[in-house]
Amino acid sequence: MGYAKVLQSHLASYKRNRLGIKGKGIFRYRGRDIPTAHVLPVELKWLNILEPIRHEVREYVKRRPEIRLHKYFHHLNSSQAFAFNLFFPFFENGDPSSLLHAMDLRGKIAQWVPEHIPNAKEGTNVDVSWQYTSGAWTYCEVKLSEQEFGKAPDDRRHRDKLANIYAPVLKSHCPDELLQPEQFFENYQVLRNIWLAARDKTASVVFIYPAANILLSKPLKEIVESLHPALRRRIHIVNVETILDKLPTGRATPPRLSWYVELLAEKYIPQKDAG
Repeated sequence: MGYAKVLQSHLASYKRNRLGIKGKGIFRYRGRDIPTAHVLPVELKWLNILEPIRHEVREYVKRRPEIRLHKYFHHLNSSQAFAFNLFFPFFENGDPSSLLHAMDLRGKIAQWVPEHIPNAKEGTNVDVSWQYTSGAWTYCEVKLSEQEFGKAPDDRRHRDKLANIYAPVLKSHCPDELLQPEQFFENYQVLRNIWLAARDKTASVVFIYPAANILLSKPLKEIVESLHPALRRRIHIVNVETILDKLPTGRATPPRLSWYVELLAEKYIPQKDAG
């Protein structure tokens, strides 16, 4: 059984045993309503945020109309919901340094922005961004059970963006073949995020996903390894399991957040499934 199915099965059990919700939610796909075990009823979507921070996250989003919840936010494997569950208690309500240390990063954070659009002309929407007191930005792409990074159609609009926005910045940092339309649009989401770091020598990118989701690893690592070393050093690949393993035992972790990590692990690590 592939990772996506394993996680979905685990989350279906989590929904039943931890949230007390029986029955299946509806996955709307190509005009069809498909009953699906790991999906919440859409009116209960906020149960996808862990209880200790649920009210605070709802109020945070309510105050920021620029943050739009994803279409499938009510799916328990929503990477947007996971990003809020992971980052919010540390970056908004806690000590950001403990989460940074768990990602093997350092620095003091001045601000963080979920669903950030760093460049209005280009229009990239970044899952989580943060700025250090030094002024440097980090852009973070979060994946959970997705089987691939996003692609883009080879159409006029995207070719114009490649020619006028991406290629002029990336051409000195990556092999020419990656900037050919077929290759670029096949790896669009990865290269688009790398472009964000390439624009500024102080910026960096973090890709977070489960190590168990091996389908994401190979294409991402091949691209990162092909980059010029100066940029490659600013691209970080961090696994969910590593973060959760480091958080409880890290000396920087506030005691009041240590137990919260167990809630994250219970929900997102299938090996923890007791159901």
